[in-house]
Amino acid sequence: MADDIRKNYFLICENVIKDSHSGALSFINVRRQVMSDSFPCTVGGFYVAAGFRPHQSSNLYDNSLHSMLAELKIISPDNKIITDIQQSIPIKRHGQKYPDLDFIFKIGKISVETTGIYRIQLLDLANELILGEGDFEISFPPKPKITRIPEDEIEKLQQRNDIIKKVESSVKCPLCNFEKNFSLCLERDPVKQLEQELLFPENFIYQCENCKKWRLHLGRIFSLMYKKLGQKAPSKRNGYNNA
Repeated sequence: MADDIRKNYFLICENVIKDSHSGALSFINVRRQVMSDSFPCTVGGFYVAAGFRPHQSSNLYDNSLHSMLAELKIISPDNKIITDIQQSIPIKRHGQKYPDLDFIFKIGKISVETTGIYRIQLLDLANELILGEGDFEISFPPKPKITRIPEDEIEKLQQRNDIIKKVESSVKCPLCNFEKNFSLCLERDPVKQLEQELLFPENFIYQCENCKKWRLHLGRIFSLMYKKLGQKAPSKRNGYNNA
């Protein structure tokens, strides 16, 4: 950042609201991380907000300047520019006080290839000056937390014919259409429970076995499958066959 610019804030948030009377800004759901179940993917729907105040020596004290042409870049972990936005930023003056610069960029959609730390650069185009930098992480969700059914309850459920004892699900790669099947059974033995869960990939991150380019976090799917086990089964006339 240049010596004649002071950074007040640099935030990533879900929304920015401006008070119509005072002009004060409110930042909604400030965050440093964006999560996605799969990669490559498209993420967006957030804002980058930054506030600066120039020192007295800055050429922004020229009263003829009413705006600045600014550029925002988002750079991937492998140093590729994945979005580049330019917009005019008004220079707010309050009598003889220092002017304020508030930058608000709405990020609609960006395509990302992988997890990692993504860098944000904010530039003053006219002066070819980097005003400030920030970063945020794009990652998979955490591993799911599963509330397990007690062994004695599982034993009772296994004796019934009207509950779901096996759940199957499949995922399909959007890049090559390869399909992978997964299943869970209602097991009382902790060792057998562990054995079938070990058939799911480590950290629940599945990589397409065919093209090797698509990755999916199976945490949400695993949680839904597990919740169905022991639930009352739909009738066979609705197309369900109980295992």
